[in-house]
Amino acid sequence: MSAFLGISVWVTLATVVPGLVTMAVLYWSLVVINAEWIVILRQPLVDASDWIWAGIGISIMVLTQSFGILLEGLLINKRWLGPENREIEIAKGIDPHGETQIILKPYFEYQGLYILLSELREDEDTQGHLKRSLAQFFLTNNTLVSFLAGILLTLIALAVFPSWEASLRAGFYILVLLIFLLVSFKVARIRFEVMGKALWAARRRRLNEWSDGNPPDKN
Repeated sequence: MSAFLGISVWVTLATVVPGLVTMAVLYWSLVVINAEWIVILRQPLVDASDWIWAGIGISIMVLTQSFGILLEGLLINKRWLGPENREIEIAKGIDPHGETQIILKPYFEYQGLYILLSELREDEDTQGHLKRSLAQFFLTNNTLVSFLAGILLTLIALAVFPSWEASLRAGFYILVLLIFLLVSFKVARIRFEVMGKALWAARRRRLNEWSDGNPPDKN
C-alpha cells in the first residue's frame, strides 16, 4: 500500500501538477489575444462526454512530462544546472563521519539515480527525503515546459491575430511568463543541487554499510 501511495504522489507531482499548469497557461495565452477563440475551440466539444475531456487533460499532462524529459536531458547534457563540481561546507558535528567539507558532483550522482532508487530497501529513506527532493526537481523541470509552451502559443496566436491592443496584452503576459520561467529555472538549479546532496548521502551511506560485505547493522 505504501509503495502504491509513493507512486501516486510521484505521478501527481511529476505529471498531474505540471499538466494542470500547462492547461492554465495555454488557456490564458488564448484569452489575452482573443477570448472568442476559447468559445470557437469549445464548440466541437460541447456535447463531448467527460471521458473526452479527461482524455484531453491527460494528453496534455503526458505531453508536458514528455517534453519535460527532453528538457531534462538537454539541461543535464549541456551542464546548465550548475557547475560539475561544487565545494560544500558542512558545519562541524553534523556529518556522522566527521567531514566538514566535501566536493559534490551532482551530474555524477545523477547518473546513478535510477539504479539507487531501484536498490533502496523499505527501511531506507523511510521519511522520503530522497524521493521528495527528486520529485521537487522533476516538478520544477516540467513546469518550465508549461511556461515555455505558454510563451510559444502566445507568440503564435499574436502572429495569427495581430493587433495593437492584443500586442500590449501579449507583451505583458509574456513578460509575466518569462519572470515565472526565470524563477523556476533558478529553483531547478537549486533543487538539482539538493538532489545531488541527497543522492551523495544515500550512496555514501550504502557504501559504508556494505563495505565489509555484510548487511548493515540494524541496531
